[in-house]
Amino acid sequence: MTTTPEFAKNFGAHPVPEALQQLLKFQEATGFESYSEGFGLLHDDKSGLQHGWSDHPDFLARLYPFAQANGSGSFYALWQYDDTTDFSELPVVVFGDEGGEFVIAENITGLLQLITFDSEPMIYEEITFYKDEDDEPSEYIDAYKEWLLRQFKLEPVEDTTHIITKAQEKHQAAFDAWKQQYFG
Repeated sequence: MTTTPEFAKNFGAHPVPEALQQLLKFQEATGFESYSEGFGLLHDDKSGLQHGWSDHPDFLARLYPFAQANGSGSFYALWQYDDTTDFSELPVVVFGDEGGEFVIAENITGLLQLITFDSEPMIYEEITFYKDEDDEPSEYIDAYKEWLLRQFKLEPVEDTTHIITKAQEKHQAAFDAWKQQYFG
C-alpha cells in the first residue's frame, strides 16, 4: 500500500493536490484497484517515463506520474505545461503501455469523474473507455461515487467522451508539440 509520504514524493517540492490527498485516504480504506477497474494511486519514481519515453531532464521535470491507469502498465501523470504551481488545475495525461500519450482530463477533478465509469482505458492511437454490460463492477465503485458527490459535488459519468474531448480540445495540440521535442 502506498503511504502518504511515499505518494508525496511524486510531486517533488510541490504540495500534493488536496483532491489526491483525499482520494489516497479513500483508497487506504478501500484498497488499490477496488473502486475503479485498474485504477490506483501509487508512488512512481518516473522510471516508466525514463525507460519508455525519454530520460531528458526537461521532459521528466514537467511530468508527475501518480496513478496506475490499467493493470498492464499504463499510467496517469500531471503535465506542468507552464509555471503553474496549483497542481490541482494541471491537465492529466495518460501514457499507454502499448504506446500513445494523450490528454485525458482538464484537471484532477475531471479524472475523478472519469474513473466513475469503472473501466480501464484503452490507449493506442486514441484513448477510449469501453464497458460491457456483463462486466462486474468494482467492489467499492458505489462507495466511490457517493464519496465523490459528498466530497466534491461531482456526479458520476455514463459517457467519458465529453470530458476527454473537452480536455483534448484545450491541451492536446500543445502537449503533442511539447512532447515531440523529446521523442519522435
